[in-house]
Amino acid sequence: MSKALGRATYLFFFLLFFILTPIFTMYGLGYRYNFDTGQIEKSGAFYVKSFPKGASIFVDDEQMDDDTPTQLTNIKPGHHLLQVKKDKYRTWQKELEIYPGETTFAEDVVLFYQDMAKTKLDSGSEKYLVSHTLDKYAYLDSDNQLHITDVEQAKDFTVFTLPSDMNLLDWSADNQKLLLQNVNEYYVFDINQKNLDRLAINKNNKTIWDNKNADLLWYLYNDKLFQYDISNSFEPDIREIKLGKKVNDFAFYDDYLVVQYIVSDSNYVEQLKKSGLESIKIINKLSLGKLDILLADEQKIIFTVGSKLYIKYTYRDLITIPIITAELHDERLLITNGHEIMLYNHKEDWQELIDRSSQIISDILWHPNGSYFLGEINGQTKITEIDGRDQRNIINILDNPHKKLYLFNSKGDNLFILTPEENYYLNVQ
Repeated sequence: MSKALGRATYLFFFLLFFILTPIFTMYGLGYRYNFDTGQIEKSGAFYVKSFPKGASIFVDDEQMDDDTPTQLTNIKPGHHLLQVKKDKYRTWQKELEIYPGETTFAEDVVLFYQDMAKTKLDSGSEKYLVSHTLDKYAYLDSDNQLHITDVEQAKDFTVFTLPSDMNLLDWSADNQKLLLQNVNEYYVFDINQKNLDRLAINKNNKTIWDNKNADLLWYLYNDKLFQYDISNSFEPDIREIKLGKKVNDFAFYDDYLVVQYIVSDSNYVEQLKKSGLESIKIINKLSLGKLDILLADEQKIIFTVGSKLYIKYTYRDLITIPIITAELHDERLLITNGHEIMLYNHKEDWQELIDRSSQIISDILWHPNGSYFLGEINGQTKITEIDGRDQRNIINILDNPHKKLYLFNSKGDNLFILTPEENYYLNVQ
């Protein structure tokens, strides 16, 4: 090789080194030439997490090397079809955008079974009562047999045969007692002892358990509120709660007693400390109807009266929303007015329309993970994704017009469906 050729070869590789080194360095840092935009852009990433884990990931129909949960790097900026697949499960998919140098998250991917196994527990009933902790429900069959279903164990137990047809009114705070009514008479059934004891009170406007004390009942009679201590069955301890108001309805939340009353044709709701009856908030200009408390503390109260939802923060004006049903999950309310389903963040004060239908939306229920909800529209039952980016993934569950009551177990993998005809659950995940 001549000296000239050697110098030329050396210079070529020297220049090639200085040209390629920055290119490889930029490539290693995630920069790519985007032929769509004609620019050099830093690549982005997907972070994908699913339940169950170990699902395959496809980007633009190309299977990735890693399964969920994982981060996929060096993804070209722009829109990409992301799919999550697992054998025996329905495919989850969305078209999501990758931004230069940023990670796009798909963390709340829930995969539901293609075929949801049905397990029948017992015959149906017109009378179901779900516990406050949502882990049990009681019901009466046609022979007045009282059943208790444990939602977490997915087991049904026949616990007692009642002497007559009764209404199920309330569960005690410890889930060990049931309050029952037979026309004008009230009874307490102890699940462990299998005792049915009549109470020393007659028909009134409302009787419920205290939300923390399993020996304490509260009832409303002639616009007055009473407290009934049942711990001594030989000598009932009943005392009036003197509020100085004609009470129409009442409810509990945590350490608070909330009462509804009328003064000069104006409807009020007052939040009080249960011990000491110290007034916390008074809200007026309300509608009349059944009172239900979704959340209450020193700064805020969220409640429904009849067909309206009310949200009152100490530092904000009263918010009123027409509803049929409202369900709370962390800081978000899932609301339906019969034709629309809305998501409302009560802390940050924003709302999002989830769905609008010309058909009647009769029921909504949060999935325990807070990323999906169950809805019944004109007899069709579906599970819908909250994430509104691109399309919402929707899973059809049932298509029949029977009256139903829905309940998830705490994991959300079993959906209990309670109807007058049958009582069963579906394994949905």
